[in-house]
Amino acid sequence: MSKARRWLIFARRHIEPGATISSDAYRSYRKLAEEGYDHQPLEFNVKETPDHLKWLHTMISNAKAFIGGTYHGLAPKHLQAYLDEFCFRTNRRRFEGQLFNRLLTACISTDTITYKMLTS
Repeated sequence: MSKARRWLIFARRHIEPGATISSDAYRSYRKLAEEGYDHQPLEFNVKETPDHLKWLHTMISNAKAFIGGTYHGLAPKHLQAYLDEFCFRTNRRRFEGQLFNRLLTACISTDTITYKMLTS
């Protein structure tokens, strides 16, 4: 299913018909205007963006690269676990000397997950 099609399905479920949608100018959003939504795309300009939004875009980009590059696809059931791992790694990226002790602590304080639990 195309991204544009997924956006349409999401919009139909969660956005009132005729609503105004402000977003970036990503091409998948073009179909929204055809469906009767008032789509007002805004070009994203990095030079004019506040610092906190630059970091937000950087973190989202890093998370997408982490998940896409490491796992090559994932089930929605496990998405939160993947995002938790990304946050864990990001928040501890400057503590290389403590990595082994932190990993060991996480391993012994976490419940065991069986293969059946992962796949069912």
